[in-house]
Amino acid sequence: MKNINRFRILFISLILSSALSAQAQLADTLSNPHSMMDIQNYEMMWKKSLWYRVNLGTKINNGFFARNHEVTRVIIDAVKNDRIVPYSSDSLENRISKEEFLQRLIIPQTVNSDDEYEDDDAAWGDVNGITINKDNGQKPGDEYDPTRLWVVELKVDRIFDKRRSKMYNDLVAVNLIIPAQENPKGIDIVLGSFSFRELNDNVFHTKAEDGSLVKDPDAIWYNGVNPAQHRNLGEAFALELWDGRLIKFENPQDNSIIMMYGNDMKSLYQSQEAVYKLMEYEALLWEY
Repeated sequence: MKNINRFRILFISLILSSALSAQAQLADTLSNPHSMMDIQNYEMMWKKSLWYRVNLGTKINNGFFARNHEVTRVIIDAVKNDRIVPYSSDSLENRISKEEFLQRLIIPQTVNSDDEYEDDDAAWGDVNGITINKDNGQKPGDEYDPTRLWVVELKVDRIFDKRRSKMYNDLVAVNLIIPAQENPKGIDIVLGSFSFRELNDNVFHTKAEDGSLVKDPDAIWYNGVNPAQHRNLGEAFALELWDGRLIKFENPQDNSIIMMYGNDMKSLYQSQEAVYKLMEYEALLWEY
């Protein structure tokens, strides 16, 4: 009888260990569901998440902010038309309702509409430390016009794929930001976060009857040099036609560069230094 019980215990243990091993192996083969690259976890030799602040008002980013085709307008209209549901943060874990998103879009009440506020991101050179008046023809209670939402933040996973021996920039999330200069609090406020994969599939493209993706004619990156060669916004993001400042890289304290070095030119220098180190790391990989 004892031998039979021992055999049963051994048999059950083997089954449990096999199940756990299979589950662990399955988890190791999964990729980020929001990834455009679909690189499996076991293929990643190295990965670091990076956050970029993109000023859409600069000349180099004008293609994303063409009149009536602003990327912010395209995304906000998509939320209103139930084509996409935003997330509360770029971790892309918890969604917020359409009603909450639209409530965040309302210009808050202020005590004195003539007040001026200091920018809290002067280190990135958006306003060069000057004060900005909040009077833009809109009043509290109105919805922010998309042209006033001229900042987006991009979360990019920089991954070295050991199977392909190549470094990839995998755009994961897009944050719509109410800039510090456009709100009474004087700080950047996240309006909503979006999975880039969902934006590409549901907003920048539409699905045909056969399931294929068709470019949305309103979601265009305007080519100011050659208007015959406009690009879809999804393609423009994938081709990295945007220019942004590195404001954060993955770290144990989850601090931004400004939190580490202060809101001055030192942060700007450290941001550029971090970019150079990433380039150097990729170059030195081939020394092994």
